[in-house]
Amino acid sequence: MPKVLVSNNSELLRHFTAPPFQRLGLELLVAQDANEATSLFEREEPPLVVLDAETEGFAIAKKCKAKNPTARVILVAGKRLSGDQMREVAASGCDELLIAPMTADELHDVIAIQLGEPRPGTEAFAVNIQIGGRKVDATVSNLSVDGVRIVLMEPVAEGQAVDVTITPEGQPAVVIKASCVWAQPRDGKTVAGIAFGALDDKARAQLAKLTQWQVVKDGERTRVVLRGDFTEATRFDELLPAMVGRVVFDMAQVTYMNSLGVRAWCEFLRQARIQGYEFHACSVPFVLQASMVKDVIGRGTVTSFFAPFHCLSCDHQEERLLQSAAILASNLEPPVFKCPNCGGALEFDDLPERYFAFLQADDPE
Repeated sequence: MPKVLVSNNSELLRHFTAPPFQRLGLELLVAQDANEATSLFEREEPPLVVLDAETEGFAIAKKCKAKNPTARVILVAGKRLSGDQMREVAASGCDELLIAPMTADELHDVIAIQLGEPRPGTEAFAVNIQIGGRKVDATVSNLSVDGVRIVLMEPVAEGQAVDVTITPEGQPAVVIKASCVWAQPRDGKTVAGIAFGALDDKARAQLAKLTQWQVVKDGERTRVVLRGDFTEATRFDELLPAMVGRVVFDMAQVTYMNSLGVRAWCEFLRQARIQGYEFHACSVPFVLQASMVKDVIGRGTVTSFFAPFHCLSCDHQEERLLQSAAILASNLEPPVFKCPNCGGALEFDDLPERYFAFLQADDPE
């Protein structure tokens, strides 16, 4: 049960009781003031700290990082941030900045990422390959509803029967009958294309869930997790019946969007009879398209998104999940974090006015 030190902030504490947090099984250590926060951190050594920046949060964050650099610290600030406060974010060494008020989903996404836990819809799955009834050591890529690409250490013949077993984390395995449609020797290995045969409803639903989208009814709203590439081959027609009421699109696993994929997505948003919708954890490819084509977001709003960061000192690169409200509160000035590798400055690796262009229309001012 991971320990989380949190400021005695009523909004934060209310969010921690929301359903998404139940699966994380957190033990909350609630600090009434700065002194208690410091003493609790020294005594309990929690791996994660969530601090109200308005109550000496920057100073406490700096003390926590000095005591244990591996501890993760999230700061929650007010509605507007000055340039000096943004520089304080970097000086404190915190790992994430959020702006209140926020939704429970926004807080949960950040907590899960900082603890190394999967976000809903990002659970892992295993794929095993059998040829002639014998399991083979194969690297799997490009899984789709039509087939899969594999790289293995032995030859395989075109037309040879293949069994593909897919086991999502915590769920029963699905076995799919397939066959090899092409095979090429390469650097002592074999690269092969495996096509699936006729799929039953269970196998098709599982493949769609892992490679295209997953639809989950969550109270009065519908959560849709999108995955993979948006191209000329992508069709969203089967999603339309589920677009009822309030919808949350999780875009973290969208890996690529070409012009025809963008067109198909924009047409889907125009056709969908959605009461209201928003986008969570948007991937870099989605953000790049949204900043060029306004209709990629349609009538919705982006609450959080991933952005590229780079350390000039050690060349470390990573993507950080940012809250739209935090970027708007700082007048599109991105935060600077501490590099987890060398302790240097981990800086935003793009042009703010270009990358954050999708936010311009969302700013009420």
